[in-house]
Amino acid sequence: MKKKLLGLFILIAIVLFTLQVNIIWSGFKQVPKKSDAIVVLGCRLWGDQPSPMLIYRLNKALELYEEGYASTIIVSGAQGEDEWITEAAAMKSYLMDKGVGSEAIFKEENSFSTFQNLYYSKEIMDKQALESAIIVTNAFHVHRALMIGNRLGMDVSSSSAKSYPNPALIVRYYVREVFAYMKDFLFSH
Repeated sequence: MKKKLLGLFILIAIVLFTLQVNIIWSGFKQVPKKSDAIVVLGCRLWGDQPSPMLIYRLNKALELYEEGYASTIIVSGAQGEDEWITEAAAMKSYLMDKGVGSEAIFKEENSFSTFQNLYYSKEIMDKQALESAIIVTNAFHVHRALMIGNRLGMDVSSSSAKSYPNPALIVRYYVREVFAYMKDFLFSH
């Protein structure tokens, strides 16, 4: 019995380790391709202002937009309990302050999860006849975002925004992402 439990433990450890390596690798190997839209996944606000992680995502989207990777940006995120406005509204305001025209930005304000971010963003893309997208999120989040986008039938690539420079937080985000990936892999369809 002990050998079976040890074997099971080793198998689970190998699966988790392999998944973690794939999550880490995906965040660094992705190269965005010219697309119809840039989809910026939501992240926590501080009141009505983007958090540093969200600012990193927005700055990456702005960089891609200015380099001509896409002419449309979809900002995605609802209003959390401790947020004063929707994440999408804060993101649009931030991008407009940086010189992006209002007409180039679509707000998706109904999502509370990565799956919903992409599901509702795809609805906007379908309505606007946008066929492909670059998903912008932090490196630890790329693998799961691409998996969900592909499951939704989206033509997606990705570009990683930087993450907090705090190593303890980065480790926490990567470990958490393994379990979030497994949950979405099994239950987000």
